[in-house]
Amino acid sequence: MSGQTAGYVDAGSVIAGTLRELATLRPPVPVLSLYLDLDPREFGTQPARRSAVTSLLDTAHKRIEEYDTDHRGRVSLRADLERATAFFDEFSPKRSRGAAIFAASAADVFRPYLLPRPIPTRVVIDDSPFISALVRAADLRDWLIVLVDTRHARLMHGNTDHIEEIERVKDSVPGRHERAGPSDHQRHVEKAVDVHLEHVAHELDARLATGGHERVILGGPPEILPRLESSHMSNPAREHLAGHIEIEVRTAVADEVRRAATPVFEEDELRHEHELLDRLAARLARGEGAVAGLDDVRDALVQRRVETLLYDEREVPSESALERAIEEAVVQSAAILPVRHAPEALDQHGNIAAILRF
Repeated sequence: MSGQTAGYVDAGSVIAGTLRELATLRPPVPVLSLYLDLDPREFGTQPARRSAVTSLLDTAHKRIEEYDTDHRGRVSLRADLERATAFFDEFSPKRSRGAAIFAASAADVFRPYLLPRPIPTRVVIDDSPFISALVRAADLRDWLIVLVDTRHARLMHGNTDHIEEIERVKDSVPGRHERAGPSDHQRHVEKAVDVHLEHVAHELDARLATGGHERVILGGPPEILPRLESSHMSNPAREHLAGHIEIEVRTAVADEVRRAATPVFEEDELRHEHELLDRLAARLARGEGAVAGLDDVRDALVQRRVETLLYDEREVPSESALERAIEEAVVQSAAILPVRHAPEALDQHGNIAAILRF
């Protein structure tokens, strides 16, 4: 969003795609990172949100004037605040529960994001974007969602925050009212439906082959989904399947699909966290394939051995150390898991651990 103030992007796959860039961004001027809490339980009204924005901008102004930098840095930070103010003047939170801005105007950097989870309001000025809070608040998954009925299919992608359509498919399947002998016609219709479902299955495999989507949700009428899954989906595609949703294929809008899919996303998040914590515990018990504690995790990151970084987002060992660890993990394409559902599992491990690649 460089060079813009009025626009914003939803978090999720967009953030996942730019997180590495943010982690490595080191402009020649300070970076202003702003986080705004929009939890509807506290900021559900326009006056409450406006008060929160005012407080954030006032705090940012004070921090900017106190920050130790040269003339160019001060001018850039003041321009950052002007752009942030303009952004919030036109800002519409929609369904989001938080907002983040990363700015370094002298380097033409202005990145606003809407976030699906609440995040504490704060101002950070440093030589790089403060991304650890972004990782905690954003849903970084990018799943493939396939809606299918007997004639139509729609391919979408996204996560709990944002769903968008990729492609529509319509195959020529005869209706059940056409003239023909009942049994012959029915066999003809069922064969055409199978051809359609086979087409959808091939499209699904082609999308998964790109490596861009880690999981799959199937949506549509309940009588057609088992037929697609059992008779047409490949084994690799079945291994990616996270769940089903019942939805009207032709008319459902993206946000309706997102709402229907959210329980599947949440259930899989819980399953995935428990699975990784079990793997971590087993490897630590064996004394191989995992490390725990800030020092050992830092060493593993330096050696580029980390497959997954896990940490308790409530009890970070050191905020600055966690920020650096997350930056290192992002740069080496390691997975990052803020443990939300069972953080006590990390209590005995210094609240931070890593599953290793080797």
